[in-house]
Amino acid sequence: MGGFTSIVPMALSVMQTGQKIQANQASAQSRIDLLDANRKADLADIEARQKQQDADREEALRRRQATLRARQGAAGLMAGGAGSASAVLAGYEKSAREEQAADAREALRKRNQINANASWREKSLLRGVQDDTTARLSAWFARRDGLGG
Repeated sequence: MGGFTSIVPMALSVMQTGQKIQANQASAQSRIDLLDANRKADLADIEARQKQQDADREEALRRRQATLRARQGAAGLMAGGAGSASAVLAGYEKSAREEQAADAREALRKRNQINANASWREKSLLRGVQDDTTARLSAWFARRDGLGG
């Protein structure tokens, strides 16, 4: 009977340690899921802002072009003036493309930063869970072997 009474507390201790480890892992997974949801929301926000900026830029370009064409038509410019207006229009388009490329580079940099931060946080959480699991198992074995009190 003595052997049975000594195994019951040990089995209870094993079960409690296992439950604590499982709860910690579930908590970490929940935090990882939350981080991933936040990362996806941040990326979607960047994408939406970039689309809005592109649309705004396109609208501004169309207004500039329409204004220039209206001025050209109202002034009744000759063919030489039309060439100059074409050069101005081409400059507007080039400026818009350069601005769009700069915005795209900035958005890419932000996306990369968000992904890198999320990856680091996830790895950190996973390392924490591993360290906690190792510490709990080591403590349990130490108690079982009579080394930890």
